[in-house]
Amino acid sequence: MLQIDDLLNEEEESLEKPIEGLYDLVIPPGTPVTLIYELISEFDLEPHTKTVTTSVEEGEDFDMNLIVLRGDLETVERANKYLLDVFDERVRCFED
Repeated sequence: MLQIDDLLNEEEESLEKPIEGLYDLVIPPGTPVTLIYELISEFDLEPHTKTVTTSVEEGEDFDMNLIVLRGDLETVERANKYLLDVFDERVRCFED
């Protein structure tokens, strides 16, 4: 079975600084690994991790590692549209 670690290079470091001309598509937590892999292969994006600080209640901050797919602006925008279209299609299945 495909795992998240299969998508990321073992030596990959967390992204802290943006690189000019490259943009990140943040993958929502819970996105199926197969869909992430599809985005990587279809749009030729580079997978990375990014640590963000978030909270669920006031005063309770914690770090969360997110998967981001990095590429040029046009490619990231097309991948984002594709991702949202897939989510919309899957949600529509439950409306019947």
